[in-house]
Amino acid sequence: MAGLIASSCFVTALIGLAMGNRKGRLVQGLLLGLLLSVIGIVIIAFLPPTEEMKIRRAQEKMRIQQRRRGEPLIRLRRGRSKGKDLTPQ
Repeated sequence: MAGLIASSCFVTALIGLAMGNRKGRLVQGLLLGLLLSVIGIVIIAFLPPTEEMKIRRAQEKMRIQQRRRGEPLIRLRRGRSKGKDLTPQ
């Protein structure tokens, strides 16, 4: 019985880790999955991504669009207002 509980904690911790990683919340995902099990996974699913992850997704989306159009790639960097600005270099 203890082995079943330990393995389910391990599995939910891994699922929480993976979900948290996609949202920029790696440690939060791991801990919520480990400590709260399925409820923690549901909580992670409703957490918003961090600002950094939003910027990375926007950059990746721009790269994909530029590749489709055959345009040269433009790298984006963070602005000075807490990483919220997307300004071309």
